[in-house]
Amino acid sequence: MSDMTAVVTGGSSGIGEATAALLAARGYEVTIIGRNESRIARVSAIDDRIDGVVADLSDPAAARQTISEIGDRTGSISVLVNAHGILGTPTPLERISDQQWDEMLSTNLRGPITTTTAAVPYLRAAGGSVVNVSSINAIQAEPWMAPYGVAKAALVGFTKYAAADLAPYGIRVNAVLPGWVRTPMAIPYFEEAGVLDAPVTTNFQQRAAEPRELAEVIAFLASPAASYVTGECVVADGGHWINMRELAPVADSDDGEH
Repeated sequence: MSDMTAVVTGGSSGIGEATAALLAARGYEVTIIGRNESRIARVSAIDDRIDGVVADLSDPAAARQTISEIGDRTGSISVLVNAHGILGTPTPLERISDQQWDEMLSTNLRGPITTTTAAVPYLRAAGGSVVNVSSINAIQAEPWMAPYGVAKAALVGFTKYAAADLAPYGIRVNAVLPGWVRTPMAIPYFEEAGVLDAPVTTNFQQRAAEPRELAEVIAFLASPAASYVTGECVVADGGHWINMRELAPVADSDDGEH
């Protein structure tokens, strides 16, 4: 039994890939889960400590079986990172179909719920921790993105309730809420908005994050360095959420009053 075993869902691209690579570099034996076999093979080749499993985590039965097989093989799971998710097609609320709601909620909400609950026996054995990748959309509404935002907001709620219920087992549960990140899933949206290679004026950093920057936050929350942190939702968005730059600034007066 290893006390440094990690499972990263959505580990075949974007934030999940960066997190898997970072955890492996820090000595974890990492199993990534994804739906694309070729992408899994590519990420697994990054480090000998990374292994991969193909599974559709929107299917609860498949999610439970996959986690159980990984847990039985490794003996324990010390870190579970739920990084898988879909963005969906931006659609006005009144035009969103039942199928769109179902796809978003089954992948972005029910998937992490199922993997977390299935991993509890193995997390208990390791005194492990869970990190859910939510989104700034969980706390800040964006037009035409209701299914995505609702699912990510509910994931924040699940994070808090899971932290409360699993605390007696020594399991910590936290979430990270990224803003704009240059991932394969998000880049087409950046291109459409015309900000792929231009300054991002909606945050203080004036740019989108690289996946590795989010991986560093996730790795901290998962590690013993964050041993007193649970039930928290860490916003990592370059200051997007609190940015009021789009409001006209009040000019300074000569006497220093505003």
